[in-house]
Amino acid sequence: MRFLLVLACFLITNATLAQSIQFAFEGDSATVPFVRDSLRGISGLEMVPATGELHFVSDRGWHYVFNNIRTIHDLSNNTNLKRAEKTPFWFESVRYHPQTNTYFWTDEHEFVTSLLASKMLGDSAAKVLLRIPLPGPNKGLEAIAVTPAGALWMAPEAGWESETDMNQDSITFFRYVNPLAADPVVERFRYPMNRCPFAQGEERPNGISEIVAVDDDRLLVLERCYDASHRQVTARLYVATMDVANHTLRRELAFDFNQQFPGVVCNLEAMTWTDDTKQSLVLMADDNFRRNRTLRNQVIVLRRR
Repeated sequence: MRFLLVLACFLITNATLAQSIQFAFEGDSATVPFVRDSLRGISGLEMVPATGELHFVSDRGWHYVFNNIRTIHDLSNNTNLKRAEKTPFWFESVRYHPQTNTYFWTDEHEFVTSLLASKMLGDSAAKVLLRIPLPGPNKGLEAIAVTPAGALWMAPEAGWESETDMNQDSITFFRYVNPLAADPVVERFRYPMNRCPFAQGEERPNGISEIVAVDDDRLLVLERCYDASHRQVTARLYVATMDVANHTLRRELAFDFNQQFPGVVCNLEAMTWTDDTKQSLVLMADDNFRRNRTLRNQVIVLRRR
């Protein structure tokens, strides 16, 4: 009997992990008006379900906190903006782990990119987990995700220094099993990534724009690149599943924005789950401070099928 129970648990667990994750767009998208003129260049989003706070961070140091956000259209209401503050960090991604009450974020300046942790987002005395020179022009530590068990995943935008070449068909993700340990152990997983031969300049290696944890074994990975000549963003959302034995991530398409989204896709840069059930995903584009008038604060909501 004990054997049968163990076998049943094993089969249920593996069936759950094998379930395909797909998303659908159900018409929920908007361009967010500027409740503050500095609400531009958004590079990271994180929802804290316990408090209902939605954190926005920009790649020029701004940190915003909204509350009472029930739909994306509530973002246009200035009374929902709880806090707006300037920090010394040029954010690329932000995540929160409720069990340890810890924020993690990445910072990318002109020549150096860093991974940091603190009880307070934007803390100038935050613990530095990693600090390295940029692996490529405008290609730093782009995306992070925290699993329910507290493991921290980190992805470079286009690969590490030896991985940004167009001929490289995979890059390395880092996984910190216990990121708050005094000397954290780092595991490395290979992730297959499409390159962008049709793009120009620094966009050609393609980019990991953001990642978020599904569970302890799977990530959602947002890949995106921009073809300046055709003024077209290519964006796809993948499910990446850990293969622990081979230290690889198996990739499966979950949503193709160019095929399944009816409008023009902007410079998608940030994403987060909307609540603990992980049934809805909100994504936001970086308007690059309106240096290009075609860019805007586009927000898109996807729902799991």
